[in-house]
Amino acid sequence: MSQDRQPSFDRLLLIDDEPGIRRMMSLDLTADGYQVRTAEDGKSGLEAFRREPPDIVLTDLKMPGMDGIEVLRSIKQESPDTEVIVITGHGDLELAIQSLQLGASDFITKPVSEAALSVALQRAKERLGLKTELKAYTQNLERRVAEATAQVVASERLAAVGQSISALVHSIKNILSGLKGGNYLVRQGLKTDKRHIIQQGLEMLERNVNRVASLCYDLLSFGKPRHPELTPVDLREICADAVEYMWPEAEAQDVDLDLVERAQPLVCQVDRKAVLDAILNLVSNAIDAASTAEDGQVRLSVEEEQDHFALVVTDNGPGLDEEAQRKVFQGFYSSKGAAGTGLGLMVCQKIAQEHGGRVDLDNRPGQGATFRLVLPRRVAEPLEVVKVKEIWD
Repeated sequence: MSQDRQPSFDRLLLIDDEPGIRRMMSLDLTADGYQVRTAEDGKSGLEAFRREPPDIVLTDLKMPGMDGIEVLRSIKQESPDTEVIVITGHGDLELAIQSLQLGASDFITKPVSEAALSVALQRAKERLGLKTELKAYTQNLERRVAEATAQVVASERLAAVGQSISALVHSIKNILSGLKGGNYLVRQGLKTDKRHIIQQGLEMLERNVNRVASLCYDLLSFGKPRHPELTPVDLREICADAVEYMWPEAEAQDVDLDLVERAQPLVCQVDRKAVLDAILNLVSNAIDAASTAEDGQVRLSVEEEQDHFALVVTDNGPGLDEEAQRKVFQGFYSSKGAAGTGLGLMVCQKIAQEHGGRVDLDNRPGQGATFRLVLPRRVAEPLEVVKVKEIWD
């Protein structure tokens, strides 16, 4: 801050119990351009200070009632930046040193000389000027840091949005290519009256329509904030339902889908539909991975620990490479290539986090992978024991 813009720091409060000293010092200081208010003791001095805070306080140390040390301590507690100069007698050096320890900027002795008072005031004003400059610099620095941070955050958000849109457009283009291919086959089949070509085209159209539905569902699931609707659920039933739903897909890809059954109910407070959706995503991924193995196998089980349950999906596929491990929970990344939306595992992670849980990965390169949907163990009323239905009949 330039010198001409600095405050003048000319507001003074003089506290002294001797009327003659108050009068003479007030006249001299006023003549030097200061705005001077006076108080006859410590109590009235503090009251004057609180009514209209000055820049600098000059206070006698020895006064009846509240002495200068108490005044100094109170002022520094209420306004640490206020400069306080203490006035002391020749025999009060110990009190003067104590006042400096309490934050006084200077002390002058009686009888007060004009030169000593001028030097003390000048030093106090310089300290005030430095504090003001430092405060202004700090505020300006904080503002600049905040502005820079906001710009960085905005840039990162814009980049993230751009990456997401780019990946989403890429997924849509892949689906459109499949739809166009199916449409072409249907038209060719109709032109040549070849039913098998029409059938191929319809199957391609159906696959890509399902991909559109899956993409829309995953986008809605990931983008919509929600609170789980918790109800007591036997986790064995969720696993049984998941196996029943995914059995046709496993059979179509020549994968053995196995459910490890448990005799006792495993009851937990969860959002049944959400957890089932998460498990279906994990099982679907596992089936795709296991389909590349000679004897593809996927196993679904429930683990019970002291403070949590874990729904575990294991496959004997190739496992995940380094890139897949880094990106597996990122949006729009899929190891399935054009066949995946790249949102399934993000949706699983989101559902787990909404329950206060997580998704863990145990990767075994060349041997498969295990995903664990970990859910905190919540107390639930025992459910009526219902035998999990046989699904291999």
